[in-house]
Amino acid sequence: MGVCHGPICFLGISVAYSNSFSEHLEHRSRDLERHYREGNVAFMLALNRLHDAVDAALARDGAGADGGLRDGLGLLASCNDHLTAMAEGLVRTRAELFEREGIDSSDPLIAREPLFRLVDADAMYRELAAHGAALPQRVFWDDLATRVRDGGARAGLRLLDRHVRELQSDLRTYVGEVESMRRLPMNELAPTLHGASRAVAALGMGFTRLVTSFTYFSILCERATQLYERHLEEAGSPLAIAG
Repeated sequence: MGVCHGPICFLGISVAYSNSFSEHLEHRSRDLERHYREGNVAFMLALNRLHDAVDAALARDGAGADGGLRDGLGLLASCNDHLTAMAEGLVRTRAELFEREGIDSSDPLIAREPLFRLVDADAMYRELAAHGAALPQRVFWDDLATRVRDGGARAGLRLLDRHVRELQSDLRTYVGEVESMRRLPMNELAPTLHGASRAVAALGMGFTRLVTSFTYFSILCERATQLYERHLEEAGSPLAIAG
């Protein structure tokens, strides 16, 4: 059985069983985690190089400013590529869960779906918050927990996909703004580029929302899996809880 690393072991796959489908999705989980990590690193490195461009512009170093802008935009493009890969991975996962339902409805990742309705999301949030494992005021929790309760894992994946695409939209807007700054004279470039703090903050919050939502989703999926295994032990058959 494969092992997922980091917070985005996002489908809460059981440690008590393994099949080819779960192994396939564990590999997908690792890919998603890698794309998030590398995309976030590329974003942070881009900010460093763009700040180098500000410093160079203040020193009237045209070559240094151009190099910082070029490198920063290249890193933002890399970040965008990783977000594209994440969105594609989420869409494929949602489609594969739908297809699996028609092929083998007894697969644990399908058979657990009715049990999302039995997860006590309020109690779970209180438990997480008490251990410092949740943001205060139920930030990012309620929308995801409600969707997963009503629509199962595919509904949660749809929301995660939306978060990725909104983050990517903000990123592309910021890239366009930085691109337009390349035409500014040195005395205007530094304050204009340095003053784009709102756009940078929006991107930072987008990455925070994304990793937090992934973490919450993985915990909700893990709880549904635990409920499935408990009911399976008690009933002796997955068919007993499928309705």
